Order: sequence, then C-alpha cells, then structure tokens
Amino acid sequence: MVHFGTIDVQTFLRDYWQKKPLVIRQALPDFISPLSADELAGLALEDDVESRLVFETPRSAPYWQLKPGPFTESDFAKLPKTHWTLLVQGVDRLIPDVATLLDHFNFIPQWRIDDVMISYAVNKGSVGPHYDNYDVFLYQAAGQRKWALTTQDCTPANYLTDVELRIMKRFEVEEEYILAPGDMLYLPPHVGHHGVSLDDDCMTYSFGYRSYQGQEMWNSFGDYIAEHAPTMLYQDPDWNDSKASVLIPPPAWQHARQLMQAMLDNEALLKTWFGCFSTSLDQQAEQQLSLALDDDEAGEISDFISELKTKPALMRDASCRFAYIDTNPLQLFINGCAWNIEQVTPELVKYIANTRVVSVSALLPYLVNEDNQLFMYELWKLQWLSWD
Repeated sequence: MVHFGTIDVQTFLRDYWQKKPLVIRQALPDFISPLSADELAGLALEDDVESRLVFETPRSAPYWQLKPGPFTESDFAKLPKTHWTLLVQGVDRLIPDVATLLDHFNFIPQWRIDDVMISYAVNKGSVGPHYDNYDVFLYQAAGQRKWALTTQDCTPANYLTDVELRIMKRFEVEEEYILAPGDMLYLPPHVGHHGVSLDDDCMTYSFGYRSYQGQEMWNSFGDYIAEHAPTMLYQDPDWNDSKASVLIPPPAWQHARQLMQAMLDNEALLKTWFGCFSTSLDQQAEQQLSLALDDDEAGEISDFISELKTKPALMRDASCRFAYIDTNPLQLFINGCAWNIEQVTPELVKYIANTRVVSVSALLPYLVNEDNQLFMYELWKLQWLSWD
C-alpha cells in the first residue's frame, strides 16, 4: 500500500483524487526496481513493445523531436550525452514483478488502471511541458527529477505547432518540487507538468489510469445496444398541429430523447454494458494476451485439477482486466465480455477477480464443486491464469 505520510487513504481520495496534485515522500517503502536501465532498453528493442525516444534540442528548432521504437543497439550507441528520454509503455504486461507493484494502488479499483510506463532519462532529459487527460502516479525509482506544475492554459489550443509531441506553448509555473528516489507525485487530469532529470540515471515509473471520453462511451453504448438490446422504434407525435411540411416541432425531438432515455434507464442493460466497456482491452493489450491452449495441450479437466493441487499459485495474465458487479446474481466481466458464472461460487469469483497472484491453498475449498473446477479450467485453458 502507498504510504501517504501525514494523511490517510480516505483523505487522499476525498481531497486529492481527480482534484489536485500531491507530493508523497517515500511512498513505497522497501521498493526495489524490478528491472535495470539496460533491461528497459532491452525491451525497447522488441518489435511488439511500444517505446519511444524524446529529444530536446534547446538551440535548434523545432526544439523537440520524437523517435518511435523499436530501436537497435546502434540507436542507443549514438545517443547524445544529455537531453533525451526513453519511454517504454505497458511494462506491467511484460514483467510480472512490475505488475505486482500495482497491488500498492488497490485503493483505486484495478479495472481503472491503464498501464505502467517506465522512463529513463539522462541529465536534462524531459518529454516537455504537457498535460494529460488521465490520473497518474509518477514514482521516482532512481535519480532525481525536478517537476514544475501549472493549472493555467491546460487547453487543446495551447500547444507548439510543427512538433510531433503535444507540448504546451505557454507554461506558467505555479509549483516546483524535486523528487528523490522513493518519492511520488500524484497528478489529476489537466494539470500541466514538466519533469526534468537532474542527473544521468533518472528512472520514473508512471502508474497511469484510463480516461473515459463521453463520445467514446456513447459510441460503445450504441454498439452494445445494437447487438444486445431489443429493438425499440421511434414513435411520431400527433401531426395534427404541424404547421409546415419540413418543420421539426418540439414533440418530435422530445420523442427521440424519450426513446434514448428509456435505453439509459434500463439499469440491467447499462450495468452490463459498463462492465464490458470498463474491462475492454486496447489493441496492444489484446496482442499481448497469452495464446489459449488447444484441446490436446489442455488435456482433461481432471488432469488440470490434479496438477493444480501440486502448484503453489496461479499468476493472472497482466494484460487481462477483471471486474464484477456485486448483485444477486453476481456479474463477472473479463476483457470486455460478460462471463457465465451462474453456478460458480461467488466468493471464488471475487477472489480470482481481486487477486493477481492466486494462492492454490486458498482455492482448494472451492475445488470440490464441479462448476468451480470448470470455471478455473476455462481460465487456465485461455492462459488468463497460469502457473508458468
């Protein structure tokens, strides 16, 4: 759990979450970085890993340059001594020890997490002044970084033209902080920030959360309705009062609103859609999901149960998203789909959904039930839970 120092979790959630920044000194006691700078650079050589280099050229327009990965060893050999940053996205999906760091943030629902990005910067390295549309915790794992913050001019119109990065043109500094190893900065959406490395070995972990845009939600809900909702037809108003053949009178568009509102008021429909929407995967996560076992590889369910009982734990695929709605009956959602758990013990479902490393000893009491066995077998066959 994050150590908030002089405040507690409840105070943070009430006064800071999505409201204002907070510097948290020595936030993760006993933290040991799961990977080195060389290992991070190694990930950036991979074709299926999203990575990028950001260069600042203070004396040469356009002053900021972006180079997307994957990279080669010769790319790294030619880097300048200062003013560059390497960023690698989705490291939690690649390194299990990075994924387990997310357990420190379980005071926010797991399905709200986007990913863990790790950056490495040399002296004066930065990605420029910018703001994000999402919440983020910026943990200083190595080296020091100076952060400047602003709440002014954090609008789409305030950016440098002719630059591939979305960098703020006007940046009026309101606060400044220096973060040492162990310190963490929380930023809500739309707070401008500019972090500059103060040495040659600066590593920052960015624990980023998903942002939901209204248009994105409407599009998703519309697609879900088209596939799952019963057909509802628009009904005309009384045309006796119509004054012109092309006029749209208020009752006409009001009837349209009533039809759409009726869909929103369908609580069962809305809950199931949101469970699917909030656990849906982005393209990169989809590509990084483990490949399912075929029938020959998986074998019989009895063989799976026998082998499971010899294992200490199961690991959840870090690309997966689990969530549930605690109704009667319980609703489970995995990777954008509602899951059939009609006969599965609810306590087992909750345990699996809440736990990244699943203890087999905790599972044993549930495995006397055949439906529970089948539930576990299906997740393992998909390799969303594995013991490798």
